[in-house]
Amino acid sequence: MTSRQIYWYLAPALLFTVVFFVFPILFVMYVDLHEWNGLGAMKFVGLDNFRFLFDDPSFKTATVNTIYWILAGIFLHTPLGLLLALILFKKPRGWKAFRLLFFLPNVISTTALAFLWYFVLHVSLGLVNNGLKVAGLTSWTHAWLSDPGTAVFANMVPFVLYVGFTMVIFLTQMSTISPDMYEAADIDGATSWQKDRYITIPLVKSAIGINIIFNTAFCLRMFEYPLLMTNGGPADSSLNLSLYIYREMITANRYGVSMAAGLVTILLGAVAMLLVFGVLRIGERRGLR
Repeated sequence: MTSRQIYWYLAPALLFTVVFFVFPILFVMYVDLHEWNGLGAMKFVGLDNFRFLFDDPSFKTATVNTIYWILAGIFLHTPLGLLLALILFKKPRGWKAFRLLFFLPNVISTTALAFLWYFVLHVSLGLVNNGLKVAGLTSWTHAWLSDPGTAVFANMVPFVLYVGFTMVIFLTQMSTISPDMYEAADIDGATSWQKDRYITIPLVKSAIGINIIFNTAFCLRMFEYPLLMTNGGPADSSLNLSLYIYREMITANRYGVSMAAGLVTILLGAVAMLLVFGVLRIGERRGLR
């Protein structure tokens, strides 16, 4: 294949990237230097929008909460998906039904799931609090969505639990492992945990990296759960960057501030991805594959 043919093959993807990624980024970078309400002329204000952001306590809260989301995606959601995949990979009785059950939430609207969990965690109508009362643990009941100390973590519950997509990626990678390796391990008397520890997990390292990247990206653009379960409250305690951008644009009509927050989110995502790739590369160098 000649270089010219390669360029022709790449041209459609390059065109879409320029139109739907590069141009919007340039537009964001232009607008965040202006004061604009979405209508009329823009007024150049330099870096005032960024000064506003960094002086705004709600933006700081949104940034910290977004980092919490990313950490939950990496250290809770991904390991839970790996654990389920390890269990189902051994093909216990009914494993196909469980695989379908765990994956099913991924084909249901996130909006519907957010409303479902709103009522599950509701202070008086919720399944959690009423279940605790039935079990005689009334003192454990809590206003999960109304308490500033638990609201952001309550929003994360459905995301952490619905690990079907992550699990399927792990199962796909595990299906490529040769059965001969497990047969050899059986001959050597390896336990189930030792086979997971020394064969399966090292050989799905690339799937771990892919899942961490997917989950980090998903957490950065998480919107439905904070909006529908708590609307960022109480007192902005569960606000994240996606919801903050929405509020500044739609509610406050501060398009410049909203675009500045969007640019900060992009930079935060770039830093998160660089850290993930850096950790994965260090793991490869140390021979953890």
